[in-house]
Amino acid sequence: MSEDNLEIVRKHIDAYRREDAPTSLSFLDPNVVWDPSRVAVVDSTVAFGPEAVLDAVLRYVGAFEDYDYDVKELTDLGSGGVLAVVTEKGTGKSSGVHVERSFATLYTLLDGKIVRLTMFPSEAEALEAAGLGE
Repeated sequence: MSEDNLEIVRKHIDAYRREDAPTSLSFLDPNVVWDPSRVAVVDSTVAFGPEAVLDAVLRYVGAFEDYDYDVKELTDLGSGGVLAVVTEKGTGKSSGVHVERSFATLYTLLDGKIVRLTMFPSEAEALEAAGLGE
């Protein structure tokens, strides 16, 4: 199932990057939790359920003039975990400040659905949270 988990996350991210919300959301469990609180620069609100996740993501991305999100690495961690190391960049609409940073998202999957997305400032912190740190 672990290769399937990697493919589920890949398809979810691809749909997100294409701005295909219905397809992206189809990979989320009805009780999904989205937790950006460790890395948030705009809104650190934890979202529960696909519609709340969509609202939170749109609010976040909407704070930027020219937002872009690029996956640098996608790793199967086994036991339902997938790690995405990403870079995001954009210019704040109200501040005009250019932001470019990397962070890690730990995806947790159960029965073929994404049940949790937790963002971390670094890959090392995400791996430690997953019990795989040094």
